[in-house]
Amino acid sequence: MEMALVTGVSKGLGYEISNALVERGTEVIGLSRSTNEKVQDLITKGHYSHFPVDLTHVEEIEPLIRRLCQQVVARKPQRLYVVNNAGMVEPIERLGFLDNSLIRRAIHLNLLAPMLINNTLLKELRAEAIELVIVNVTSGAAERPIYGWNVYNATKAAINMHTEVAGIEQENVKGSHKIVAFNPGIMDTDMQGTIRNADEEAFTDIDQFLSFKTNGSLRQPDRIAKALVDLILNENLINGKVYSVNELL
Repeated sequence: MEMALVTGVSKGLGYEISNALVERGTEVIGLSRSTNEKVQDLITKGHYSHFPVDLTHVEEIEPLIRRLCQQVVARKPQRLYVVNNAGMVEPIERLGFLDNSLIRRAIHLNLLAPMLINNTLLKELRAEAIELVIVNVTSGAAERPIYGWNVYNATKAAINMHTEVAGIEQENVKGSHKIVAFNPGIMDTDMQGTIRNADEEAFTDIDQFLSFKTNGSLRQPDRIAKALVDLILNENLINGKVYSVNELL
């Protein structure tokens, strides 16, 4: 039996990943700030349980993950998939114009939350015969600077390095755990809508992102989710590798 823990399940890629796993019979634990029709749909299908949590409130993460680990241990799965999908592109603004509270919020969600989740899982499940497969959702923005995306660029670059170092550590101990990152590319999600509505002075590349929508360049998140699920279920993952959806489709 296999289980999965997915963050940001109430919309976009997080919902589609959870749905794809549920349809394959995997028991999914979903985390998001709120419930909605998509979450109710997952609950109705079965093999799904939901925990509302705001992952920007980082003080809540460790106690929650510890409780979830107790549930996982009780179910005795052979493998636990973990998809750190929750993230935000805001604030889109130039350094010197940013709101410091929004910087903290984005760093908490994009970087600190997945690091705390991963660390707590590895710590709490250390003595258990459960293989962890951890996927940190990243972005092409981790590898190239984008005007106005100081915070998003920095957090995604940090997630890539977190993944690569954790991969080296797992290889060094010759354990069974796998830790990778996944770049989903550009998708037709609410995040793209946020980008297209950014202020032109704060984000000079806005015309390019507007064109992604008008010329049909945005992939549907269900297609991206299928590629990721096929990858983690069927492929021999390389620890620390940053996978790109462009390599899989």
